[in-house]
Amino acid sequence: MRLPRFSGAIIAIKGSFFTKNRKRGVPPNLFLEFFPFLVALLEIPVYSTYMFAIERINLIQKYLREHQQVDVKTLRELLNVSEVTIRRDLEKLEQEGFLLRTHGGAILTDSVSLVSTRPGTGTTEYSEIGKIASRLIQEGEFILLLAGNLTRQLARFLFQFSQITVLTNDIVIAGEISATQKNRCVLLGGEVSGQDQAVYGTLTLDDLERFHVDRVFVEVDGVSRDLDLSVTTQEKALLIRSARQRTGELVILCEAEGFYKNAFFSFGKARSGDIMVTDRHVSDEVKQHLFNANIKLFTTIDIYEGTP
Repeated sequence: MRLPRFSGAIIAIKGSFFTKNRKRGVPPNLFLEFFPFLVALLEIPVYSTYMFAIERINLIQKYLREHQQVDVKTLRELLNVSEVTIRRDLEKLEQEGFLLRTHGGAILTDSVSLVSTRPGTGTTEYSEIGKIASRLIQEGEFILLLAGNLTRQLARFLFQFSQITVLTNDIVIAGEISATQKNRCVLLGGEVSGQDQAVYGTLTLDDLERFHVDRVFVEVDGVSRDLDLSVTTQEKALLIRSARQRTGELVILCEAEGFYKNAFFSFGKARSGDIMVTDRHVSDEVKQHLFNANIKLFTTIDIYEGTP
């Protein structure tokens, strides 16, 4: 619940009281003795431009414990201070491990787990797909990693770089990147999905419009014979479709069992020049199909399949 701000009104009342009562000969210190009791009686929270940093920090912590996430605009209105001050406070709390900053706000770290418990995560095949995909990245690039178990495995291998910028909607990936403190990470704003531990929605799509990246890495759940790409949720499909317009190269991560299958939501077809990374169990038929479509393929046995 947003707390009301009464500082301006109270200060005005206080000043008016002094002015009138000086004329009447009432000692000013009587008001100083009475004013705190008035505030306590009415239970009015008093905020002012001169609020101490420790008070701001405590209020930010209280708000996040109640809401799990917050944006800078809300805090600016709540605390009546500049965005620069708010961002400085959020940076301090992030250094203390209390929150994770997003683009335009912050998320309470206690509300998410930085270790995924979804099936498959951490297996050898997943890890190898992430490792192969990481070899497509070059130092100094701007990349977008959209939420997924395979992209999370990819994030684990980014420690070998020190000058890349990672844009993501995945809270787990953001935690992985920020923990190494070697590369820059920008977490998109939006509504947190507890199931995926990622942000989605209109705010995320709007935020994405501000960026352009060298390549986008996405995890898909299905690749049909017609090369339709699909995922299990609508919000993910919408985000991938928008992300595709913000890059010159799309890298598609998919388990071998996902080929020649369809998930519920389609977001487009694989195109000539796209790159796919999968595990060693992919069939020769799929390899030939992708070769004919001029789609580059990498597998976990580290053999390049595709056009030179």
